[in-house]
Amino acid sequence: MLLFNVVSRHSYIALLFFLLCQGVLGQNPTKQHVLPNDFYFLRDAGGRIIDTMDLSYYKAIGVTQAWQRTTGNPKVLVGLSDARVDPLQKDFAGKTRVLRAVDFQNGHGMGVAAIAVAQGDNDFGIPGVCYDCGLVTTNYGNPNMEMLLELADAGAKVINCSWVSSIATKSGQEVINSLLERGVVVVAGAGNQNWGVNSGQKKYYPASYDGVISVSSVMYQHHDWQKALKYEESGKPYVENMWGMVGRTAEINHKKSGPEFRIYPQSTATLNTEVDLLAPTVGVMRYSQWVTQGILSYNTYQGTSTAAPLVTGTIGLMFSLRPELPADEVETILKLTAKRIDHIEANAPFKGHYGAGMLQSGAAIDLVSRLYDAEGVAVLKDQKFSRWRQKLTAFNRVVILKDIQFTEQSEFTLRAKKQIILKPGTLLAPENNKGIKLSVDPGLTITP
Repeated sequence: MLLFNVVSRHSYIALLFFLLCQGVLGQNPTKQHVLPNDFYFLRDAGGRIIDTMDLSYYKAIGVTQAWQRTTGNPKVLVGLSDARVDPLQKDFAGKTRVLRAVDFQNGHGMGVAAIAVAQGDNDFGIPGVCYDCGLVTTNYGNPNMEMLLELADAGAKVINCSWVSSIATKSGQEVINSLLERGVVVVAGAGNQNWGVNSGQKKYYPASYDGVISVSSVMYQHHDWQKALKYEESGKPYVENMWGMVGRTAEINHKKSGPEFRIYPQSTATLNTEVDLLAPTVGVMRYSQWVTQGILSYNTYQGTSTAAPLVTGTIGLMFSLRPELPADEVETILKLTAKRIDHIEANAPFKGHYGAGMLQSGAAIDLVSRLYDAEGVAVLKDQKFSRWRQKLTAFNRVVILKDIQFTEQSEFTLRAKKQIILKPGTLLAPENNKGIKLSVDPGLTITP
């Protein structure tokens, strides 16, 4: 039985103030913003408001933008290999199939599943990223990963693994290869061992297998360092949750005209050369604590169990919008649309270990839509790739490359149905001159 906090008179006043600030008094925020009714408020099973919520991390990565096009499709199943989910709980009832019984693990599975697919617009809990998608769950932590095949057999199109193993096996890589061939994408948390311990050398699995989308942590909240400023007990200043930084906290020297930052290595999650994308962790609503204790709280730790399902839910939206999207092009689209963070000087010591940048769900969904619109214009821009093998197929009117670079060990194959335009700022200069393949084929057809 869940325990809920009673809304006090002071909380009620605070709630009214919040409504005024959001501009939602006297109107329906869902109609204006296309947001579900469980976006601003945490409600119990009876629909009673418990508290206001801060899901601003969804806005920071463009989830609310993505919802303008799709909120998911029940036929698109998200696979979860992460501890038990209660199929009778209101956020998962009627959409969840459990393949294997598994321990509750203090609500870990519920927390991961909620971020990816908790039912939205149901006056309860929180909305998941792909809240109208279905869910299928099984066991977790098996280095050989046969349970991922079970999820695929049950119809999962994307599988989340918010767990790690230090063991890599040949059969594990074979499972990943098989899943990609079957059109199934696997997403995994990169791990939680910080840079101060491993200096980017430690790799965890399944995240570091070829073909798995490895996700680590990035901060999203403050663009203004003064709003992020805090002080240690000694009086030493630091900043926390600064937008685009790969560490939760950073030392600050603000005596100069432009403040200088040094990310505390122990405030990072696992970063290594196998990381593909970053997603928010600190500041994300702790659904597991709400489930187990009835307490509304937010993550204060950079755990990648939280980051992975943000990517998984986004992929669910991508398949919901275009079910025929090739599995081996999903990662390319996510990287092409990620927000680069190389310009943040504090990230310099970690460069090459945090992937393409911060997940941008809305931009990814927009690109998918444009690539499959016969009259669409898709612009690939603002990225610098020095590695990875990427491929993309475009069925639209024109693909424009602008302010984008493919150099060093990068490879890029782009097949377009009609037209490709290269604009200023485009650099196609990998060390292997055969690494770039651009072609136009009027005979391209969309395969269901």
